[in-house]
Amino acid sequence: MLGLVAILLGLCFGSFLNVVIIRIPQNKSVILPPSSCNNCGNKLKPYHNIPIFSYIFLGGKCGFCKTKISIMYPIIEAASAVIAYAVYLKFGYTFYALFIGLSILLLFALCIIDLKTLEIPDSVNFTALIFAIIGGILYFEDFLFVVSSSLSLAGFFTLLRFAMQTLIKKDVLGEGDIIVVATMGALLGWKLTFFAIFLSAVFALVILILLSKKDHKIPFVPFLFLGTLPCLFFPDFFNSYIMGYLLA
Repeated sequence: MLGLVAILLGLCFGSFLNVVIIRIPQNKSVILPPSSCNNCGNKLKPYHNIPIFSYIFLGGKCGFCKTKISIMYPIIEAASAVIAYAVYLKFGYTFYALFIGLSILLLFALCIIDLKTLEIPDSVNFTALIFAIIGGILYFEDFLFVVSSSLSLAGFFTLLRFAMQTLIKKDVLGEGDIIVVATMGALLGWKLTFFAIFLSAVFALVILILLSKKDHKIPFVPFLFLGTLPCLFFPDFFNSYIMGYLLA
C-alpha cells in the first residue's frame, strides 16, 4: 500500500511539474491562473487534470477544441511516478525520503527545462538545493558533512569555471550547473558526487560523439541528473568501487 501511495504522489507531483516546466521559463505563477488549454484558453475541468488517465480518456486531445496534447505530459507524470517509487524502495516511508524525492523530482524538471530552453531557472534550482540539504541532513544525520560537501563542491567548481574561462576563454560550466552540483553534494556526499560527475561527463561525451559536432551546444543538467541517479540508488556499489580503487 505504501508503494502505491508513493506512485500516486509521484503522479500528482509529476502533473505539477508539467506546470512548472511550462510556466517558470515564462516567469509565470505556477498557482494562478488555473490550468487551461494552450490553444483555446478554456479553463480545464478537474477531470481533465487526472495524471495519465485524463490523457487516455481524452484521446490525447483537448476536451474543448480537440487540439492534440503533447505526449510529454503523461511521460513526465509516469517518469515522476517511477522516480517516487524508486525513492520509496531505497529510503522507505521516511521524512528524508520525502525531501530527497522532492529534490530529485525538481532536478528532473530542470532537465526538461534545460533541454527545451537551455536555461536553468534559479527558483527551481535553489528549491531543489534546499530540499536536498534538508533530506541529506536527515539521512546522513551529519549537518557538517552535508553542508560542507555541498558548499565545497560549489566552491571548487566555481573556481574551476573561472580557471577554464581564463585558459580557454569559454564557459564550460554555467552558474546553474554549479548549483546542481551543490545539490548533488548534499544528496550524495562529496566523494560520490565526483564519481557522479565523472559518469555525467562520460554520458555527455558519448552524445557529443554521436552528434559529431564539436560546436553543438548541449544542456549539461540532464547528464548531471543521469549521473546522480545510479550513485543515489546504488551508493554501496560505487563506494566499494571507489575504496577498491583507492586501496589498489
